[in-house]
Formats: sequence, structure tokens, C-alpha cells
Amino acid sequence: MAALLGLWGHGADALEASKDTHPLLAEMGIPVTFGAAAGYVPDAVCADCHADKAETFAEMGMARSFYRPSREKVIEDFGAMPFHHEPSDRYYEMELRDGDYWFQRYGLTAEGARIDGFSVKVDWILGSGNHSRIYLYQTPDGALFQLPISWYTQSQTWAMAPGYEFKQHFGVLRAVPPRCMACHNGFADYPQKSGLPGYPWTYPTDLPEGIGCQRCHGPGAEHVRRGFSGEGGVADLRAAIVQPGKLEDEKLYGICYGCHMQPTVTVNSPLRLGRGHFSFRPGEDIEAFVMQLDITDPNMPKPERFEINHHPYRMKQSACYTQGEGELGCLSCHDPHVKIKPKARAAHYRKACLSCHETDDRGLPRMTTAGAAHPTITQEDDCTACHMPERRTQDVVEVWMTDHKITRRADPLAERLAPIPSVNAEVSDIYLHDPEADVATDEALILKLVSILQYSGDRAGYAATDLGEVLARSGNRDLAPWVRLMEAYVRQDRWTEAHAVSNRALSIDPDNPSLLGNTAMASFAMGEHAEGIDAIRERLSRDPELVELRFKLVRLLAIAGHADDAMTEAETLLQYRPNHMQTWRLLGTLAMQGGDQELAIRAYLNTLELEPDAQKVRATAAQLLRAKGRADAADRHEGQLSR
Repeated sequence: MAALLGLWGHGADALEASKDTHPLLAEMGIPVTFGAAAGYVPDAVCADCHADKAETFAEMGMARSFYRPSREKVIEDFGAMPFHHEPSDRYYEMELRDGDYWFQRYGLTAEGARIDGFSVKVDWILGSGNHSRIYLYQTPDGALFQLPISWYTQSQTWAMAPGYEFKQHFGVLRAVPPRCMACHNGFADYPQKSGLPGYPWTYPTDLPEGIGCQRCHGPGAEHVRRGFSGEGGVADLRAAIVQPGKLEDEKLYGICYGCHMQPTVTVNSPLRLGRGHFSFRPGEDIEAFVMQLDITDPNMPKPERFEINHHPYRMKQSACYTQGEGELGCLSCHDPHVKIKPKARAAHYRKACLSCHETDDRGLPRMTTAGAAHPTITQEDDCTACHMPERRTQDVVEVWMTDHKITRRADPLAERLAPIPSVNAEVSDIYLHDPEADVATDEALILKLVSILQYSGDRAGYAATDLGEVLARSGNRDLAPWVRLMEAYVRQDRWTEAHAVSNRALSIDPDNPSLLGNTAMASFAMGEHAEGIDAIRERLSRDPELVELRFKLVRLLAIAGHADDAMTEAETLLQYRPNHMQTWRLLGTLAMQGGDQELAIRAYLNTLELEPDAQKVRATAAQLLRAKGRADAADRHEGQLSR
């Protein structure tokens, strides 16, 4: 039993909770998840009966999609530091200290001294390392944040992570949303409302390490219980778990498409109304989970777009797929349990191709053009080298991937792998990827408007107006569009409209932190000061770690003139999330107004560590430093203002 606990242990709370619904599993030390992703057990449990599958799957990239850093997993060149990002003129370092990864970012003054230094221990690595690794750190409230540099395995170099190539980027404050975690890792023991709109992007500190068996086979608790109890027959045991190979193709490939069908990285495809990020289960229709959206980019026609997550998107543009009458799919070439060894790849993929393509009397693929002959190839030649070649991806320009759009002939190798610049897509239209998808007209319109608001950062005033109109007309009571509508109204300072719909929005989910906070902001803006503040305080009394809701409280208290209360709440917030830059900045302003120059300096310097481009903060900090007799520090910051 001790060995089992060491292998399977995922926390005493989960194990204790298992006693009521899965007493046998609890007795064996096997925790079961509840809440938003209920019924999952640690994937290591599966290896007890399926050791062969577990052993081969461990070599797959999916099995290494998310994990804690350790000395044993080092593949990076730590000696190739620091990395200098010229557009932002900042320096980055990753260091190995006693098996831990430590990240640093800093700038340099004209004299070569470090300034605005930010340092943090890496808590998680995202990505198998086959192509790249992305590094994350976690704050005390459970939020995950991405760090700006990545390791790129193919080129053996450090470079900026995707989206960080430009002068202005997310820095160290890019929060990891549930959509990322829902695809890049196994399901954890999430609270019931995790992954729903308006709830915080926070995660347990005890997370699975990698995509495991149950992401494709479904929750395994009942299957494991039957297996260990001996209850029922073999048929009952098998019926208690999803067997993807026995599903109809649409649902089988829906398991793959849930994460790998991404028409564009620029605009997120929205979840269907009523769905949460952790709610998809193998065996259901993927179209009931997500509405796939595509874009028109006038600078990049659809046939020329190639992104890192374009496997089925590109495959479906191939003549082999469109003319294959459903014969071609992910499993035509890929066994999700087995990594094909390099020496076996040519024969493996050639066999897959020849399962459809006829051969001539030379044993070569028969050409469809009259009189044409396929170039002579040997059994060691790989069909994919010419017809599915590797090329650089346009959204992650440091890597090259297999292009799943099957073509007659490949572009020259040097052209396919030549460096390309990072260019943001220009979106002239957003449309339904599958025009035949079973989505009601109102829902399709609502989800498109929600996506436009997300893409625009809620700056698209017309989209908020249209969304408000369709919600009113349809009588819709789904959570997601109301959360997005309230967020848009508040960000656009449309207080009257926000206040007008606030009660209707809250009637859908009275405890929703985003709805409640934005309703309080609207009430405050309409003169109902006490009501807004009291509503937030009551919600925080039940869940004090709601950081964004507490920040709204800090703002309202500051505006209302309750500076001491605002500063107290700000200090509390920073205990939960020490990297909350907006709170540090506001705390500095409040401290300066209250005459506490030392606190103001500390708050402003912390702001600059998190956001070195906050030049107004820097100018104020320099003035305060000079007033306190710290001329050298003031000179360093003033020197940064002119750069």
C-alpha cells in the first residue's frame, strides 16, 4: 500500500473526498477528481493493467506536455546566457540552481549596471521539448504566468516565446488561460466552476504531469473500480471506459480535433454556449463543445497559412482527404500509443500512403496523370519527405513542423526552412470554419461577437452593441455572452448600459466574480457607492483569493476617498498575487498622496520590475528617489527615460 500511495498520491483532500463515492479506491490510496473534471484518477493507475501501453506512451510528446523542471529533464544550454532581445533591449537568463530552474530579466543602464531586475523560480515546463519548451511560474493564489523566453530544440537556441518577438509584449504578466491548460495537460481536481466564464484562471499546485490515458479514454474511476473489485463481467469493465477505436469516425477524430483543429491562433474558437473548458469528454460530438472559427487575412490567403497547430486543418485541404471518401484520418498514420522510431519512419509512412495509392509494375505509386511516371525511389525513401515536408510555422517562427497538407511536390528545402519574420495577422473577416456545422443562427452570431470582443480587447464598440441587442432579442440566459458583454461595457466606460443589464446578468449566476465585480463598478459609477463596495466585500468574505475582484475593491475604495482601506486591501491582494502590477502602481499612488514616500518608492520600483515600460511610473519614482537623497538611483532611472 505504501508503494501505491507513493505512485498515485495526488493530495489528501482528493483522497478524503473519494471515500464517499469511491470507498474502494480511497481504501487503496487512489484519489478521484471531483468538480469541473470529475471521475479521473492518476494516470499511473492505468499502468497497473496496461503496462505495455503506458511504457510506449511515455515516449510520446503528449506524455511530456507538462511537467515540473528537474535536473534529470535538462535539455537546454544554460551556458548560452544571457539572451538579449534587441527590440525591447532587455536581457534574459535561465539558470539551473540545485535542480531548480531560475529565470531573470533585467535592463542595463548606459554604464552597464542592471536595472528593473525580475527573478522567479520556474514552477512548470509546458511542451515536450521535441520542438520547444515554454516556462511558467505560479503565484500563491494558483495563477500561472508564462515567461518570455523559450528553448528551441531543433536549432539548440534560446529565443523569445511566440508572441514576444516584438518590442511591446506581455513581459512576465501573461496569464495562462484554461483553454491552454485544457489541451496541454491532464485534468486536475478542479473546483466545480473552474473553466467557466468569469471565474479566475487559477490552478491547484498539485497538477498532473502530461496528457495521459484518460484524455482520450475518458474518466477512469469507474473502470478502475470495476477492475479492482471484480464486479460485473468483462463487457461491463470495458463499457466503463471509452474505447476510441470503436467510435464512429466523427467522434473518434473529434478527440484529436478538440486540441489539434485550430484554424487560426489569432482568433480563439469559442466554446459552445453552456460549456466549460474542462467539460469535453471522449465519445461526444466535438461540434457540441466548440464552434471553430476561421479568419480572412488579406495578406495571407488560406492555402498559404501554416501554423504550428494546423495538422487536421491542413490535412483537410489535401486532395487525399477531399477525394478519399473518409479514408484518411489521424490514425491512418499515427498510433497515439507508440512513437515511431526514426529508422522505421520511412517504411511506416510509406505503408500508410500505399494503403490507398496503387502501385505500378515497378512497385512505385501509380501516377494519376496519363503517361506520367513516379520518380524511382527505394524502400528506404519516405513519401512524406516530398509530399508532407517540414516547413517553418508562421506563428512560431523558430520551429519547423510537418505540413499535413499533402502536395504533389515540395518546395526546396532551403526555402521551406529559411528564417521568416514574425508578422501579426490582419483580420478582415471572422467566419464559421464549417458552414454546415449544426449551430443555431443566434448562437453562431453570439459566439462570433464574443470572439470579436476578445480579439479586439473589448475595443469593438459595435460588437458590444450588437451582442446586447441579440441577447435581449433572444432572451438568452447562457453565462458566457453576459460575462463578455459586461466586461466590454465596463472597459468601454458604458456605465449606463452596464448598469441597465447588471441585474439580468447576475440572475444567471449571482456568485460569478466577473459579473459581480463589473456590476459593482457600474453601480458605483451611477452613484451607488456603498452598494458596490459592500457587494464585493461580501463575496470576498467567502472567497478571499479572488484577486481581480479584490482589485476592483481597491479601485473603488481609492476613488471613494478611503485611502487607508484601499491600501490595506492592496497589501492583502499582493499576498495572494505578488506580481499584480496594477496594484503595485495604485499602491504607490496612494502612498505618495498619503505622504509615505518610502512605501511609494517600494511600490513604484516593484511596478517597474514587472513592467519596465511604465515610464510615467519611472519618472515619478526618480523624483521621489531624488527627494529622498538617493541621487544615484534617481540618475539611473532618469537615464532610462531617454532611451
